[in-house]
Amino acid sequence: MNEPDTSPLAVDGLERYLRLHVPPEEMVKYIQDLMTLPHADIQPTSAMTLAQKQWGGDTPLARAALLRWGALNMAFKDKRLETWTVVRDRERIQVPASLVAAAGVAPLLIDEERAVFDIPALLDATLGFQPPAGRA
Repeated sequence: MNEPDTSPLAVDGLERYLRLHVPPEEMVKYIQDLMTLPHADIQPTSAMTLAQKQWGGDTPLARAALLRWGALNMAFKDKRLETWTVVRDRERIQVPASLVAAAGVAPLLIDEERAVFDIPALLDATLGFQPPAGRA
């Protein structure tokens, strides 16, 4: 997994992007593009470059997506998400689109000067993008 480039988002600048939602279908496209970059093409600025390309420059939405990517990347390390992800090889994992879509709208918090997801809230948001499981 490539580490997100969050340098343009200093802690004091995070607040204005914490509540900005990224449309779920756009978040899915952004993360899919990031996760499918050929390993040789990954640079420290790849996440920001792709965000700027998708949202037409250094826009608030591009920065919000970058912030949410960083939080999601950290969330992938949380044991509560293990059942939602499948490791394909040591550098790549498979992630359901519903989890990525939820990352566009789930609430973010600041923990130790980093934007993170409240994992239960992220999983709750994910359920909104899942098809119904059956009939009641």
